[in-house]
Amino acid sequence: MVNTLKKWRCTVCGYIHEGDTPPAECPICGVGPDKFELIEEEKPKRWRCTVCNYIHEGDTPPEKCPICGVGPDKFVLVEDEPEDGLSKEEKDKLQSLLFNVSYGLYIISSKDGDKINGMTSNSFIQITDTPLRGSVCLNKGTRTAEMIEKSGVFGVSVLGQNNHDLVTHFGFQSGHTVDKFKDVSYITGEKTGCPGLPNTLCFIELEVEKTVDLGTHNMFIGKVVGGEAFHKSEPMTYAYYRATR
Repeated sequence: MVNTLKKWRCTVCGYIHEGDTPPAECPICGVGPDKFELIEEEKPKRWRCTVCNYIHEGDTPPEKCPICGVGPDKFVLVEDEPEDGLSKEEKDKLQSLLFNVSYGLYIISSKDGDKINGMTSNSFIQITDTPLRGSVCLNKGTRTAEMIEKSGVFGVSVLGQNNHDLVTHFGFQSGHTVDKFKDVSYITGEKTGCPGLPNTLCFIELEVEKTVDLGTHNMFIGKVVGGEAFHKSEPMTYAYYRATR
């Protein structure tokens, strides 16, 4: 059984008393309850992996994330993250409302010299038509976000309803530890050099015009500079993926 009693320390002799309130008299030195202080139980620090959101409890971040394999430099102390002022119940309620918003699913790709990477995302949208612009919002700790920030370019492969395997392959492992394009067929964009996936609906190339810092994430706003159509079918939405995975 878990001990839920409060602990009180006598500030005169150090005696520890357990109970809902301090004792009427310290059994060691005889002082009254006004000389007792409540001992606050120290909670372990909580560290969040910025790549896969795994939570680790301990004085320091782990040497390696057990989920995606990244090192301690990719962990942030949860207490240091911005608060939204919501209780867990309020946050869960509002999050459930957002599940009703429809999103597409995409593989966002970029490059860093001769290295390439991609990740699954549901945050790409077209934002203007003159000129053609799109934006994507990615966690700063992801390898793809780091590449986009460095290279200033990114690609978007639009997934169809038969691309469940790509959602898993590019979404459930980290580019920090895995070459996701190894053994995967891809093309190289003529305008940006970003990799595109020919077994998807189409591939869109963008050059970053502006980066918006959103704390844990960066929003990359890009101008569409190229692209290629591959297959005609229904696009994959997040709702469809959740219902059929």
